Amino acid sequence: MVFGYRRASNPSVKVSILLSLALASTAWGQVDIQQIVRASIENYQHDWREAMNWAWTQTDVTASEETASDKTEIEVSEISPLEGTPYERLIGKNGSPLTPEAQRRENRKYLKTLKERENESPSEHTARIRRYERERAFIGDIPDAYNFKLLGNETVDGRPAWVVQMTSRPEFVPSAPHASMLEHIEGKLWIDEEDVRWAKAEAHVIDTISIGWILARIGPGTRFGVHQIRVASGLWMPSRLTIAGIAHVLLVHARALNEQLTYSGYYEAGSTSAAKPPEAVR
Repeated sequence: MVFGYRRASNPSVKVSILLSLALASTAWGQVDIQQIVRASIENYQHDWREAMNWAWTQTDVTASEETASDKTEIEVSEISPLEGTPYERLIGKNGSPLTPEAQRRENRKYLKTLKERENESPSEHTARIRRYERERAFIGDIPDAYNFKLLGNETVDGRPAWVVQMTSRPEFVPSAPHASMLEHIEGKLWIDEEDVRWAKAEAHVIDTISIGWILARIGPGTRFGVHQIRVASGLWMPSRLTIAGIAHVLLVHARALNEQLTYSGYYEAGSTSAAKPPEAVR
């Protein structure tokens, strides 16, 4: 999920950014918030595609409230491109490196996945990438799913940003996979004024979201938050994602959602494969 500085510096991307800024104002100098949101979505999708050539570290902190002990679990993973899509490899847990046996398990999983992907036919390779891309396709429906209102301007991480309120549109008809969940979510966007990227986003569930036939339901009041940072010129990546609320698993068991993921150490890794596992722990 990351992008290269050289790619970000090419003329077509610069033109896209300048065009986005030009279209953000009307002839009277007023902000066209609908156009700003559309431009930010296009830039988000561009950045997400570029991310498939980058690597980073992910730290996942999950607080369990299902027991009296309220145990917190921490997992640290490396995310790297592997034959066209990201691959996640666990490298630490609860503040400690993996044991040698756990490292061997992770490396066996990696080598198995690498072999499978290297042996894919062209059609299988294309299908896998398309499945990955469909996971975020619903983002493209956001401009049609909401009414937008400019609330003003704020500073996010030292940079000016437009603050945009999002309220659901009753007439919205989803067109992408998973886009129907947008009908149940409202929130705010903080859009960086220079790069027309999401500096921050906050959302809350306004009525129940169903996942699968009987898999789970996410209850009203559940809140999501995303912060993004400028990784390279005109290219942005997430720095933090949070979720807090209640889910009913299999429609019976209530489970508290309290999770935070942080992302760091972005670097351009190329588009072919992740680093090979150490020989000593295979």
